[in-house]
Amino acid sequence: MSARLDAAAAGVPDLSIVMTTLNSAGWLRRALPNVRATTGRLAVELIVVDNGSTDDSLDVARALWPDAVLLPQGANLGWVRTNNIGMAQARGRFVMLLNNDIEVRPGYFETLVAFMQNHPEAGICSGQILNPDGSDQGTARNFPNLANGLFGRRSWLTRVFPGNPWSRRFMVGRQQTGNEPYRVEILSGCCMLMRTQLAHELRGIDEAFDMYWGDADLCMRIGASGLGVYCVPQATLLHFEGQGGSTRTWALRVRALRAFHHGAYRAYAKAHGLSPLNPLRWLVAGALALRGTLMLVLQVLRPGRATSSGGRN
Repeated sequence: MSARLDAAAAGVPDLSIVMTTLNSAGWLRRALPNVRATTGRLAVELIVVDNGSTDDSLDVARALWPDAVLLPQGANLGWVRTNNIGMAQARGRFVMLLNNDIEVRPGYFETLVAFMQNHPEAGICSGQILNPDGSDQGTARNFPNLANGLFGRRSWLTRVFPGNPWSRRFMVGRQQTGNEPYRVEILSGCCMLMRTQLAHELRGIDEAFDMYWGDADLCMRIGASGLGVYCVPQATLLHFEGQGGSTRTWALRVRALRAFHHGAYRAYAKAHGLSPLNPLRWLVAGALALRGTLMLVLQVLRPGRATSSGGRN
């Protein structure tokens, strides 16, 4: 009997999907029917962790997915902590973190689950994440270096000089052609799939991170354990980045901006093992503080366009 049939006989879902919400009723009305229509033959458990929504997010989730596991928290605990709460409850053989501001293409879930089943050397994976216009969102990446503070995913310099070596090394996914899976160093928390047992062993995402870079740190921890981090471009989804809650208002964008740069500092120092007295740590802190200040000015000058990391949607 196959592992899948063994799991099915034991009442174990193939996949647990963890989705966090914060006043996300509108996105849930769009996302949940799309997810249900694209899970194929997989037995899927949906876990919705709510960050104290004041709209009808939980009622919408209950109506559209009656057997969903609903975990209302009563307050905004942050993206990292709520995803950890959801992962801790996951019963499936695999667990996926999935944003609610997405649109999944047919075959997405089955393709990723099949990849993980067939590649025991893989620790975590995602499909190719696209912008609403179908262009690559640049989320399958290597860990950034200091130059990527200027030549980042959304920076003006990257748009003007897309072939520069720093952006090419960083956004390695944009250099790939064809549908063959390839290894990267970090993936986006918009969508990440891993074995549930591994997620439980790692105790999820480091809660020293709040909103950003916890996903990168998780991938780095998995990579450091000897397992691979993969993008599977045959599976695609659209991500309406910056519209799912954390950057809905100017005040939230400012909060997200601070969290983005603080998370980047923590992730860089942790990834490179920089002690508090290491001069490079202070250099990184100063560079990110300067970048964050400049991005805050952009928030004031163009409040309707700026996003958490300072670029445009």
